[in-house]
Amino acid sequence: MFHRFGTIIAASVACLAGCAQEEGGVEIGRAFVRPTTVAVAPVLNFSGEFDLDPLKAADLLASELSYVQGLTVLPVNRVVAYLANQGRRQVESPAHALEVAEGVGADAIIVAGITEYDAYTPIVGVVLQIYSPSAHEASAFDPVMASRLSQPFDVTRLADPLLPTSQVQAVYDASHDRIREAVRQFAGPRFSNEDPLGWRRYLKVQTLYLRFCWHTAVNGLMNQERSRRMLLANGTARETPA
Repeated sequence: MFHRFGTIIAASVACLAGCAQEEGGVEIGRAFVRPTTVAVAPVLNFSGEFDLDPLKAADLLASELSYVQGLTVLPVNRVVAYLANQGRRQVESPAHALEVAEGVGADAIIVAGITEYDAYTPIVGVVLQIYSPSAHEASAFDPVMASRLSQPFDVTRLADPLLPTSQVQAVYDASHDRIREAVRQFAGPRFSNEDPLGWRRYLKVQTLYLRFCWHTAVNGLMNQERSRRMLLANGTARETPA
């Protein structure tokens, strides 16, 4: 089942490419209308790097998710405990993701994978997906609004509960100038001026660089979720009698 879910998560995001986005601060704008509780699953490791700790990576992701306004993030160990009671260590399928979300009392669950990992350049490839047990709102979809979006929106995700409601895939290669500049901006409000390495420590320390990758990917994921909810809200308005 693990390998099957790996195929699903990889195939479903193959058409989506992410890139580093400039961060003016540490907070990420609100993506949900109401206060929302999310769970974070242990990270799936597709990179082939055996030294990668999926629980530590998930903890770092949960930490960066805490910067999203209006979002409450459950401790990763709550998901780990739920999985342990099932005799499992990871989320194994989309249906299992939905089950785990309901089991731990979350409105949604974020399933993440690391597809590429080189700690020395550094290079990190990530995939993030949101699954929500209550996201069955396809009838309110607004196709006119969808046609105006800067990036295509996969409307099948609105109809099938076993597909993620929002998703993003990206590779962050620090040998590229634009990524290094994004790291500099990300580190700006976080590093101490007394640090001799300054913002470059975020290129040298694996956990700090992974924080940058998660934060930037989460920002993209929240943008996807805002687009989805905007389409649904406009669709509802179009269908509501005056």
